[in-house]
Amino acid sequence: HMSSRVAPPACENGHTNFIEDGDKKRLAELNGELTVLATAFPRILPEALREMLQTFDGESRLHVVAEELLKHEDEWVKDRWRKAIQGTDKAKDDRLPVTAEDCFRRASYKKAVRTTLYEEFTALSRSKIEGVLAEENFCYTRARLTLQNLASRSWRNSFNVFLCKLLKSAKFKNADHYMLVWPKNHGVEANSVPVLKETGDGELDAELYQNVLLPFLQKAKKEREDKDWETAMTLNEAEAMDAQAMYECQCCFLDTTFEQMATCTTNAHVICFPCIKNAASEALFGQSWGRNIEYTCGQLKCLAPMSSDICDGCILHSATRRAILQSKGGKETLTKLETRLAEESVMKARLALVHCPFCAYAEVDELYFPPSTVRHKLNTAHFTTTVFLLLLMLNFVPLLLLYALVSRPLFHELPTITSMVSTSLARLSRTRHLSQRFQCRSPLCALPSCLTCFKIWHDPHVCHESAVVSLRTTIEAARTAALKRTCPRCGLGFIKDSGCNKLTCVCGYAMCYICRQGLGRGHGDEGYRHFCQHFRPAGGVCRECDKCDLYLDEDDENLVKRAGALAEKEWRVKEGMTGVPGIGGGQEEAPRATWLYADWTMQDLMDWWVKKVIDC
Repeated sequence: HMSSRVAPPACENGHTNFIEDGDKKRLAELNGELTVLATAFPRILPEALREMLQTFDGESRLHVVAEELLKHEDEWVKDRWRKAIQGTDKAKDDRLPVTAEDCFRRASYKKAVRTTLYEEFTALSRSKIEGVLAEENFCYTRARLTLQNLASRSWRNSFNVFLCKLLKSAKFKNADHYMLVWPKNHGVEANSVPVLKETGDGELDAELYQNVLLPFLQKAKKEREDKDWETAMTLNEAEAMDAQAMYECQCCFLDTTFEQMATCTTNAHVICFPCIKNAASEALFGQSWGRNIEYTCGQLKCLAPMSSDICDGCILHSATRRAILQSKGGKETLTKLETRLAEESVMKARLALVHCPFCAYAEVDELYFPPSTVRHKLNTAHFTTTVFLLLLMLNFVPLLLLYALVSRPLFHELPTITSMVSTSLARLSRTRHLSQRFQCRSPLCALPSCLTCFKIWHDPHVCHESAVVSLRTTIEAARTAALKRTCPRCGLGFIKDSGCNKLTCVCGYAMCYICRQGLGRGHGDEGYRHFCQHFRPAGGVCRECDKCDLYLDEDDENLVKRAGALAEKEWRVKEGMTGVPGIGGGQEEAPRATWLYADWTMQDLMDWWVKKVIDC
């Protein structure tokens, strides 16, 4: 077990920020209420919801919090809005509004995390660690990343890292996590597998196993398997050559072993795995799809040349799969090949499909209405608007005729008026009879999307939402998170607007805004002595000490710019707007009406007109 040298500091105001392990019922109730609130208010960060649940008490706590959010949402949230879903865990985040990192933590877990980080980051003061833990909700994985960034600025930590790398042997360099230890004096096999230090808490042990030990073991296992495979292939080829049991490939005419060959289904031509892999890659990434792939059965055609005619045999899909998976990057190549084959089959089936806008996944449209059964009529619910739009459309008849005459002969890629009207009518029928939310079931995508605007579905979803407003919200949230500090005593989040870097919370806790170290009683009572006391006639960085500056905010502006630039870059990649001009950071742009800066197309205008005039 790890030595528990440090006990969790008691709160000076008599209030505890965590829940005792004995009160499991209260912990379950709080986490259940947090899940309910996160589901009802999906745009609010769980951090704000946790703070409100701790503020109110009693059996009606959930109802009081919900009522306060409905009446005074901005006052409680304070710009703590959830960012757009991104990354590879989109589907998981959609199913689970509150992750384990956002839930209320048990006291034993907090104690184990605090003790572990105290022992690892000895170069940092405990008040700094407490501040980071309060910001990250005592999540060990996220708090350790932040503390590593803070520790990298300390010369003591740099010296310790240099010594550790100098003393470590070559095989230990890949396992430099503090919680990994290597057993000694147990033989070579035992020394090759690290183990985790016990923390005294099962939840933290499981988290360390999933995030630290398991990836290391999986990587080591993959390396061993690859090495064993290469050795087995070399030995097998040597034994086959000694036994004169090699087979000649009838495509490249090189000798190969029996295990590395396949035969066609008609003339039993022998084809080696490298030729099969190269033919599949050329079909996917080259110009040989029609020549190498047999459409009727979805298999690779025989590659053996014939003097009189072409062999009409095929390579079995099982052999093609083995050949591709043996090569580097074979899993991705096989996935693309199977996806391409599935697309070809779906196209030839001519079924009514619903496609995911972000991948090749498609489903049969269960609510497909044949044209003969769909009845469209004028929208009489808003008769005045319908008549006005019909009269307005009559004025555009000459322009529509001109477009129809010019678009087809000169610009073949432009859609016709008939196709745009048909698309709009089909979309209208779907929105009237089917939910707009489409869930992709591909494990590689799993993104929810909207069937009307074909964008990622965010609850609550609004079609054709302004891209500029979305980008501005994302950048503002990232900039706020970069400057926010959290009091480790009461959990209050705050941002310094002006003044010195010695901040005092409303609960009386004093801390440094730059390094988060506590400055009050119980933390050395340094006060202003924590900051640089040397006179600098020309300003700038002090050359006599490395203490924090009392008034200098040298990193805030650059930190905000970097956070905003990174958020904008991630947003552009997620929305597919990389390189699109006119939607910059957006902070300086004045707010405009949605119809002025929405990404309108002719199809969008046709959809809007049909929706206003036609009913079904």
